[in-house]
Amino acid sequence: MNIIEIAVLLSVEPAQMGSFTKADFTEIESRLEVEKQNHPNLTDESILQFFKALKKQAKPFQTVMNNRALFNFFAQKNYSKKQFQVQEEVLDTAKIQAFIQTFLSDSLNPFVFDKIVANDFQEIALLVEAHEFLPYSFSERILFYAKEKLDLANNNLKPPFGDFSKILYIKDANFFIFLNGLKNEELEEKVKIFFTTVMNLYIADKTSELAKRTFTAMKNYEALDEQLSKNIGMLKESAEINYKPFAVNRKKYYWIYAVVGLFILIRVSFFISEISEINNQYDSYENYDDYETDSAPRKLDRYYTDMKFKIDSFRIFLADYNQDQIKRLTKISDIKTGENPFETFYENQPTGESGNNIRIQNSSDYDMLLLENAVLYDSIKIPRTAHFIKAGDFVYINFNNEDTRTIFNVYMGKKLATFQTESNHLFVRGGSIVEYRFSELAPSAKAILAEDHIFENDVKLNYKNGGLIED
Repeated sequence: MNIIEIAVLLSVEPAQMGSFTKADFTEIESRLEVEKQNHPNLTDESILQFFKALKKQAKPFQTVMNNRALFNFFAQKNYSKKQFQVQEEVLDTAKIQAFIQTFLSDSLNPFVFDKIVANDFQEIALLVEAHEFLPYSFSERILFYAKEKLDLANNNLKPPFGDFSKILYIKDANFFIFLNGLKNEELEEKVKIFFTTVMNLYIADKTSELAKRTFTAMKNYEALDEQLSKNIGMLKESAEINYKPFAVNRKKYYWIYAVVGLFILIRVSFFISEISEINNQYDSYENYDDYETDSAPRKLDRYYTDMKFKIDSFRIFLADYNQDQIKRLTKISDIKTGENPFETFYENQPTGESGNNIRIQNSSDYDMLLLENAVLYDSIKIPRTAHFIKAGDFVYINFNNEDTRTIFNVYMGKKLATFQTESNHLFVRGGSIVEYRFSELAPSAKAILAEDHIFENDVKLNYKNGGLIED
């Protein structure tokens, strides 16, 4: 427990700091002795540090407590701006940096850098709002990683395209909020180069989902260069107009399509000249000729090739094993409808409920596992999660297409279990346990698993005449 968390535990008000009497400190010490019984992470060392900060560094302590970004990060809270006093101008940021270095560095390292490596920017995006108060060496290291992330994305988005799974953070608004908190002229040059690369990607394919999501996320970056902010906003609007959803409504409201089509035609005509102007502005950064035109087929990047092999291998593992070779079988009976039984592939937990949920009914006599895949950059199929549905049961599934397109594959059988076979296609969970699969497969399970399904509305799935049908 750090000193900010201790202050919250004791309900210490920042305004009180610097005015505590000897009697007040005695009372606080007594309270902390009691609290130690309920909080194992409240150690003697953390209490010692708390008193040292409160007695000798009251002013910097108060400043950190009054700073929303710093307080929320170290206290693990999410308080609104209204809950903080108006900040006085801090004349000596070096004292705040030294205070954080002395008393709170353990809460920064390695947490922040682990988050950056994991491309999880939500918490640290808020922290860097106060980056000027962070220790200099720490702040410089964060800035280095930010530039590295932009360089990685920039390189992977150029032909021959790299591993897109490593740069999905470019669609995350939190990444650009993170950059916004760190921005300086040097970082902005990196942002301009990245923006031009995404713009070229968009010009090569105006229906690109990746470009659309990236421009939307980039709107959270408030550029030092006003023209850059204007260009980001313009490309965001253009990409949203040109983007075509994966599935369309089957109802043929042709008159609506005509009106929308006319609007799009007018807007696209306007944007063509604007995009040309932007491209000229950034010719010094990137060359559009690096990109393939619409007339040339795109090359599949190595990530797609690798992932396709892994998906095919997992399907063989699930539905193409030799049942006569089954040995060391242990039945799994505690998996409930809606749960994901996998740990090694399709291992992510299902997304929680939202207004986008649809109802999937398993009307067959077999249990089902719905394998949910995200389709990135129009062709790259990425395993996302799995949903177990017992025979005759149903589940609500949220597969929000806001970020990616979604395709399902259906795995059918009975008696979920872990067992071994002599196949080279083997997926092993923790503890050297073979990944779960059905020990009794539905007829044609392999062929059914290979079929891709797009679910737009509530659906009932049934097994009839050797195949899967949608009722």
